[in-house]
Amino acid sequence: MKVTVNRTNIDIFDGAKSQHAVLRYLVHRRLSRSLLTRGRILDAQGHEIGLDAPLHEGQTIKFKV
Repeated sequence: MKVTVNRTNIDIFDGAKSQHAVLRYLVHRRLSRSLLTRGRILDAQGHEIGLDAPLHEGQTIKFKV
């Protein structure tokens, strides 16, 4: 499944949650995985979503620290 995190396309497994996509993004960008606990995850409209929010194909999310 392909999703977009901060304008970066990420390939993750079907049924992944928002935390999985952000973790993959952090590894891809060579950033510390500990940032996941300090940041916020937003949907495309800017609403905050939880770590366990389900994702679907082509979804766009934003991660802010």
